[in-house]
Amino acid sequence: MRRWTWVVLTAILLVVLVVTGRLDKQDRQLSFLIPGVAGNSISGSDDKNWKEYQNNYDGFSLAYPEDWQQEVIPGVATILTKAGYVKLTVLAQPLGKISAEEYVLYSNRSLQEGWGGIKLQDQKKVNLRGYSAWQFDWTRPQLGPGDLNYYREYDLVDGKTVYTFMLKSNQANFAAATKDLNRIILTFKPLPAAGAPPLPPAPPVRREVAIEGQHHRLVIPADKTLWGILNPHKLGQMQYFDKLLPLEKQLDFKFQFLITYAAFDTKFNTAELQKIYNDNRVLMVALQPWWYGKKNDTSLIGLIQGKYDSILRVWARQFKNLGDPVFVRFGNEMNGDWSTWSAWYTGKDTDIYKMAWEHVYNLFKAEGANNVIFVFNPHDRSFPNFKWNNYLLYYPGDKTVDWIGLTGYNNGTSHAADVWRDFDAIYDPLYREYMHYFPDKPFMITEFSSNEEGGDKAAWIRQCFQHMATRYPNIKIAVWFNQVDGKWLYNLDSSPRSFAAFKEGLKDPHYQFQAVVPR
Repeated sequence: MRRWTWVVLTAILLVVLVVTGRLDKQDRQLSFLIPGVAGNSISGSDDKNWKEYQNNYDGFSLAYPEDWQQEVIPGVATILTKAGYVKLTVLAQPLGKISAEEYVLYSNRSLQEGWGGIKLQDQKKVNLRGYSAWQFDWTRPQLGPGDLNYYREYDLVDGKTVYTFMLKSNQANFAAATKDLNRIILTFKPLPAAGAPPLPPAPPVRREVAIEGQHHRLVIPADKTLWGILNPHKLGQMQYFDKLLPLEKQLDFKFQFLITYAAFDTKFNTAELQKIYNDNRVLMVALQPWWYGKKNDTSLIGLIQGKYDSILRVWARQFKNLGDPVFVRFGNEMNGDWSTWSAWYTGKDTDIYKMAWEHVYNLFKAEGANNVIFVFNPHDRSFPNFKWNNYLLYYPGDKTVDWIGLTGYNNGTSHAADVWRDFDAIYDPLYREYMHYFPDKPFMITEFSSNEEGGDKAAWIRQCFQHMATRYPNIKIAVWFNQVDGKWLYNLDSSPRSFAAFKEGLKDPHYQFQAVVPR
């Protein structure tokens, strides 16, 4: 009887050891990577020197190799890099009302779906130093020399915060880079998060815009704002005047700044484009990297690889031949998951958007389209509102961005999730934040409007006209979205009171001037 008891006990012990070994395998692997850890200093078998770092904004400390470069966006991300070797993005995401699993699996859906050429190599739940965590390994096509296309991500759960460590390297250095990542994880400590520091007041700006073209000059004095409009028209054909001229007659106002949209299946009518400039107006084109006929297409990878260069070159030549300023808003609202150029479709890697931007910018320059002005334009609210989707992580850099676009709508209350927002409630915090990060760039509201439902749209419009002239001097262009969008009544004539308020606002001398001047 005792013999069988010992056999059973031994079997149970073996099962426990196996299960525990599986749960703690990664933890044990990490613990043997480094001969010793003394305080917060760390040294490994490769004799690297390590640097201590404490992020009080997001609430953690760690150590990393001192030959890595550090960039911190307070309250958003810590980015550690070594050129040609590694990029590590560290994020501390408060969960709020969602679970860690909901956050992690939603954020990594592109890995499951294989969007953007992603190949998921491994996915598992692990135990890292006592933290419940997820591990993901994946690859994607390499998009040029030096591109880092091998990934490992750890998502550590600590209470109601998920700490994400997203590393990317290349095939040759991936094993060494992930070993460094494991060492970094060993030094990680969560801390109380203070949050991002308050932003200073927006600096006062008096900026005049003067852009020379072959046939026209675009001039916006320091004390003026140019009004534009997105009016219903047939995309590509640019048959703007059929519906625009009657509206302008009613308003007794000429919109000198017009906008349209284009996708890879849009072909512009050159004659219609020229009519706009012949009528002393300027155009902005939102170039969206997808196909209107293929809504689920994710095209950034193909764009970077040159798959759509022939289309982009035709556009660049058409815009160049106009000879006058043409504004290009590439991949607008990239921080919304309704846009397939969002990082949600590319493994949360915002660098892919930046590579696509640079590809388009360089191609237009190579075609001699130096009259094209590039506008970087996030949405005012990121969706999902997770730190990996923050608009600052998408910013391509000052060298390839000419203007900053602001987009914030008052959705009203047409849908259950909608909230009425006054004009200042949208643009006060947005303007202050953008002036902090982009103080040297002129701003434009690339598209905006107010719904009729849920409040007083006429009062909203009056506040817009009054305060744009006094509170937001760096907004040099403002474009009204004059269309019905589903239940959202964004059109100017949604009510007689709203139309009258807009017409009255345009009479303000701040908006009455000739901006497009023939040479």
